[in-house]
Amino acid sequence: MVQGGLRAQRAAVTVEVTRRALATVGLLLVVAVAAGCNGGADESSDGTTSTRVTEPSSSTTEETTAVTVGIICTTAEDASQSLVDAWGSDDEAAARRCATDEVVDELFLTDGTGNTWMSQGCDRTDPGIPVCAYTYEGGAAFLKVEGTEAEGWKVTGLEFVAD
Repeated sequence: MVQGGLRAQRAAVTVEVTRRALATVGLLLVVAVAAGCNGGADESSDGTTSTRVTEPSSSTTEETTAVTVGIICTTAEDASQSLVDAWGSDDEAAARRCATDEVVDELFLTDGTGNTWMSQGCDRTDPGIPVCAYTYEGGAAFLKVEGTEAEGWKVTGLEFVAD
């Protein structure tokens, strides 16, 4: 008891141990016990001793979890240009990296190979949802982009305007 009726308490200590570390410690214990007990020792006629140590027959594997790490588009411009470039290369998988399935499905209804779309930049009137404009002969396309630098940007809307 500490003066005033309060009792001193110890801080909790947490230790994390992996399966591989436990297996290594277990193997070392087996080797130490075998050596200490002189198990498997052979004495030769000249008075020397040799020890044989064998590893356990069971194997240990470390449990792993697969994590898919995607490449994100770090700006609205990157997301819109990646979509347009993928469409021009007829690469739907690449297009889905920085655009929603709905946008990719709509854009790929037509063949984008050889398109002449020219970026006119992104309007940031609403900074959270910029709209990137592309012009081409006969019209324009407006790509609504949503996201953040931390989470990445995706094209979430597509609108065409004819001249």
